[in-house]
Amino acid sequence: MTTTAPTGTQPPAAPPASAPTPVAPPPRKGNPWLPTFRGVSLMTRIELRRRRPSTKGYIFYGILFAIVIAICIAAAIFTPAQLSSTNFEIVLIMVLGVGMLIAPSLSATSINGDSGEGVLAPLQMSHLTAGDIAVGKLLASWTVSVFALVALSPFLIYTYLSSGWRLGEMLITIGAILLVVLTFTAVGLAWSSIAARAVASVALAHLTTGFFLIGTIIVFGVSTLLVTEEAPDRDRYIDYGQMTPAAEDALNDAYMTGDFSALNADDYTCIDSEWAYTVTHTEKVAWILLMNPAVMITETAPIVDPETWEEDGRAAPGVFANVHQLLSEARLGPDDELTGYEPWDECADLERQISAAAQVSDEDMEAEWAETEADWEARQREVANLERAPWLGLGVSVLLLVGSMWIVINRLRVPYKKLRSGTRVA
Repeated sequence: MTTTAPTGTQPPAAPPASAPTPVAPPPRKGNPWLPTFRGVSLMTRIELRRRRPSTKGYIFYGILFAIVIAICIAAAIFTPAQLSSTNFEIVLIMVLGVGMLIAPSLSATSINGDSGEGVLAPLQMSHLTAGDIAVGKLLASWTVSVFALVALSPFLIYTYLSSGWRLGEMLITIGAILLVVLTFTAVGLAWSSIAARAVASVALAHLTTGFFLIGTIIVFGVSTLLVTEEAPDRDRYIDYGQMTPAAEDALNDAYMTGDFSALNADDYTCIDSEWAYTVTHTEKVAWILLMNPAVMITETAPIVDPETWEEDGRAAPGVFANVHQLLSEARLGPDDELTGYEPWDECADLERQISAAAQVSDEDMEAEWAETEADWEARQREVANLERAPWLGLGVSVLLLVGSMWIVINRLRVPYKKLRSGTRVA
């Protein structure tokens, strides 16, 4: 039997559909481009996990660290019993070299690599600001240099104990090394945000590093040609061509014995000789060397007096002290004795020797030699003890760091105003 619904009745109505739930995240607070502590720490952890080396990378880093550790072991083994700062400074150079080689290489592929893999766009569309992404990537790459410092710390501590350095001095120099590595890591990151290809950004990062480390020295050498001048001078000499054999023999005997009483000044003819000598005013271009990050690091090292280093409880001047002396020579410029050259008159000198009233005794000659040696030693002490000048190098490093990060953050800001043809964003 079939049941039919009564006439005029309607089927039950369906329940009303619920309103869609909004899924949009809340808007960002504050400046959408500045870094935040939470965002930077999150981005750093993400980068450290994603940037783990491949098998080939582990092999390369293993070989590199094996070479560095072998050099450090040799430096530790051959550390003399007495104080010596050379081996400690070699280990510091190794820390700088490892950091400058690895950290910029990693950062130079960080942004364009993520863009090519389609990973960068999801990060930019999250709540991470452009500053979070930039600073997080910077710290993740820079951490490699800190790992290198930790790995080499046993050698660093061992050689430090016999270096004659103070603890505060060591910490200042290590801080300068880490700042330099951080700066050029930021430079690599900036090139990664500018260049589309990772190969190009790595090459540009290393070229920039090479310019500041080696190029500044070349530029300084070339620029000295622009500050070199010729100074004319005229000396007077005895004309040996017009001298009689007897007069020549008498003069030679007088120079051998130091007795000029038997000579007659009228027997000798004098001639003038004109010549020119060059003076290079390196003090005008020494600032180019001060821009070099390696020179800046050596300028943070302690000053070692070449005469009183034992009394001061120091080691003999090592690598950093010698670099400081070379830089000081350039900063001070030519010696006063060179720029204030006095012409030599051999004839007048001979007349003084012949004159009985002006006879020079052995004591007077020794006193004159002692005075000359004292002047030379005073110049060397002035060069060795010239105040340190790391400030220009520090300023250049900070300027490069800030400028590079400004470029990176500006390139990571979304929405993009302009894109290069063929750029992948997702």
